[in-house]
Formats: sequence, structure tokens, C-alpha cells
Amino acid sequence: MKYFHRGPGADPYFKHRFHVRVVTEDMFEWCNSYPLDGPFERWHVEWHVTRKNRTYDVVQFESEKAAYMFSIAFSEYII
Repeated sequence: MKYFHRGPGADPYFKHRFHVRVVTEDMFEWCNSYPLDGPFERWHVEWHVTRKNRTYDVVQFESEKAAYMFSIAFSEYII
């Protein structure tokens, strides 16, 4: 899959979102190497989101299939 980026303050809002304490190197590499490369099959991370005195990262996907597989692979990290 391709990582979506535009620049500072331009975070997308993809439909499939997961809150994790911190995005690990394994998560990042898994997303980069996941075998999707078509249109609307991108992913993105919102780093250091703080809400209600909690800080976490948000991993988000355009693809439902990739989101489902991510949730299985990293279920213990999702909060």
C-alpha cells in the first residue's frame, strides 16, 4: 500500500481507523508491505493525537480488507 502524505496539518480522514498507544516499526513495515497498490488503497498515521488527557497514534486505511487484516495482526495494540 502507499502511505498518504501531503504535508503538515493535512491529515486525511479515512473510514477505517484504529487507535494504538504507539505505532511500532513492525506496524509501519506491515502497512508499507501489504500487497495492495490500487486506487483508494492508501494508509496514513496521525501521530501523537491528544484527546481527554490521552495521547495515542491513529492508523487509518482506505481499504476495508487491509483494515481487517491489520486488526487481526495487531489486535493486542489497539485501544
